[in-house]
Amino acid sequence: MTTISTKTFLEDPTHFFNLARRQDLAIKRGKVIFQLVVKPEFENPSPSGDPYWADQRNVVEMERRFREIDEGKVKTKILTPERQKELLGL
Repeated sequence: MTTISTKTFLEDPTHFFNLARRQDLAIKRGKVIFQLVVKPEFENPSPSGDPYWADQRNVVEMERRFREIDEGKVKTKILTPERQKELLGL
């Protein structure tokens, strides 16, 4: 972790914000230390902008379910077109 003074930080804040993306960075002011935490902004992966996918928890849950299917932990069924119509009441 790199620790700098507030004076050093204020000389070139953009440089230190970019540095914080690559490594832990703390700013010391007197006896207090402030740690900069970089948290990337989550982007909605839905091309239509569906708000369900804007919630990162939903995306993480779907990824977990797909991973379980790929690992064979979950049994899947492939429905025939006739069975799909029957289930949908078509």
